[in-house]
Amino acid sequence: MTDERPTLTVLHLEDNSSDALLVRRQLSRDLPGALVRWVSTEPAFKQALAREEIQVIVSDLSMPRYNGLSALTYAHAHYPLVPFIVFSSYDDPKSVRTALRTGAFDYVFKTELADLPAAVAQAAHRRNGKHRGDLLENRAKVFELSAELLREKDFSRALRKVLEVSVSLLKADKGNVLLFEETANELRLAESIGFPKEFLERYATLPSDSLTACGRAFQSRERVVVEDIHRDPDFQKGGYETQSFGFSGVQSTPLRGRNGRLFGILSTHYLSPRRPAEEDLRTLDLYIQEAERVFELLEAT
Repeated sequence: MTDERPTLTVLHLEDNSSDALLVRRQLSRDLPGALVRWVSTEPAFKQALAREEIQVIVSDLSMPRYNGLSALTYAHAHYPLVPFIVFSSYDDPKSVRTALRTGAFDYVFKTELADLPAAVAQAAHRRNGKHRGDLLENRAKVFELSAELLREKDFSRALRKVLEVSVSLLKADKGNVLLFEETANELRLAESIGFPKEFLERYATLPSDSLTACGRAFQSRERVVVEDIHRDPDFQKGGYETQSFGFSGVQSTPLRGRNGRLFGILSTHYLSPRRPAEEDLRTLDLYIQEAERVFELLEAT
């Protein structure tokens, strides 16, 4: 006789049936074997927790009959080992900070539905509570740093601050930011940390379609991670003098401004071959999201 119990049971608290259906479809597709229990009221939420073995809770933040923070407080008090993920359209830093400090494991925006399965899987994996305190501390720190960034009135200083924070968050050895020059169709080095003068002069500009990590990130509009440039076919194909780069691992993340316009690439570098931890990359994404709001404001002034 086979055991047909679900490998993962997710309790989803959501008052909007359309959003609930989208979440169920996304989780069912990306997490085979997952069972999603949808509830829309406080009594149903509490009953589900009492009657079933729930691995992860996903909840909206603002609902007409039951506040998401109240649900979080209740779950944290009565079921402290069950990770709680806020899945909300509220993207203001204050709401995120409040949720994380109240005990949420993660905060995913509704516009990022595709990221929810990974967050749920990670929460289930860490249900035993290991590293949870560090995770919450990192999330709260991101929004403290974002608040500092909001005080910047100069684009160049803001860009420098974002690079410094990103290098720190990803525990990198070096970093740089390249801005897109539309007229020349190239990427121009704007800010850097840890690189010698010779490197900065040699690679002051790059074609926007270069085979480097930053060029590939610009073309794909998505993050590119290269664990070891000396073993990467594209770096070799491009004919770059890899021995003179002064690093082996690199990740490159697009930066956007007004109306989602891609205006640059932020890269962090490692002396030895390395891939940044997924949790660190997720933390970076939260920070970049807030930074892009600042860039958008500065572009408008």
